[in-house]
Amino acid sequence: MLILKTMKRLIVLACVCVLMLSFAGCGKVEVFREVAKVNDRVISKEEFVFYLEMVKQQMLAEANAPDVETFWDGEIDGVKASDAAKNKALEEMLRVEVACIKAEEKGLALSDAQIQSIRSSIKTNDRQQKEQINQVKELTGLSDDQLIELEKKSALASLYVNSLSAEDPALLSPSDEEVQAMYQQEFVHVKHVLVKNTEADGSTSDEIKAKKKAVADDVLAKAKAGANFDTLVKEYGEDPGMTEKPEGYTFTKGAMVPEFEAASYALAVGGVSELVESSYGWHIIKKYALPTSGEEYETAIAAIKEELSADKFNAILDGYKAEMNVKIHQNVIDGIAVKELK
Repeated sequence: MLILKTMKRLIVLACVCVLMLSFAGCGKVEVFREVAKVNDRVISKEEFVFYLEMVKQQMLAEANAPDVETFWDGEIDGVKASDAAKNKALEEMLRVEVACIKAEEKGLALSDAQIQSIRSSIKTNDRQQKEQINQVKELTGLSDDQLIELEKKSALASLYVNSLSAEDPALLSPSDEEVQAMYQQEFVHVKHVLVKNTEADGSTSDEIKAKKKAVADDVLAKAKAGANFDTLVKEYGEDPGMTEKPEGYTFTKGAMVPEFEAASYALAVGGVSELVESSYGWHIIKKYALPTSGEEYETAIAAIKEELSADKFNAILDGYKAEMNVKIHQNVIDGIAVKELK
């Protein structure tokens, strides 16, 4: 069921969906007002709230579980976080609408079987799925029929992007140069020694923390003195992930706890960090050159290709949108309190 899947990026390529389980305990939002219109297609406030909640969950995840009480009053690139969420939700919602218009212009349509599958997924008799759908309805004010229409829009937008790819495979495919440039710019590769701030059984105290901190200080001194870092990881490291991935971690922003991420990006290749404290304990991080092969490399490259392809598709949609009659009721959007939609 498309609407129950989790998206990393809110793009038409990945179909409209939502983190249903995060909606538990939310109050119903009074809706029924028009938020926007693309040509003669009306977009309701309910639909906007649906997209807004998706954007919220994405932003919170990328910010590594910040304090929700203060996050939305903060700024992201000079824009209040709550306004950034609304802007992103509106942007993605309009793109789906544009994609549906272009799909219909091409004569694309869902099959009866696809429509029936969507209808069955919304009007399910499965207890768990039904509870999740009811939570979404309670939060957004969407009815079963409106949820079905959202799913149909998502499926139709997917048909459109698939048709573009079929007609011109190069249209949405990034070049190798674009992929490698993004890889070098946005990814880092590190290993680290984690000295936890607890004992193996999870117990902790000021005395235990002081003892563990002394171990971390000793490891740091050895690393700075040029000791073999892999040996230090094996001897002192308490991160099971380093056992599973002895070659280290290749990641981009939003994947690690903020302290670990910031220190990793600040290092030059070959550099060793000072002690980096996080909720897990103390990290001693060493930065390495990005891998050019292997599982970590292939995973990163696949993610980059997907993101760049989405950017190309979004650029196409934005160009079409500029040629359409788009009306936005900003007063309705401004009246939606993001923090009330937790």
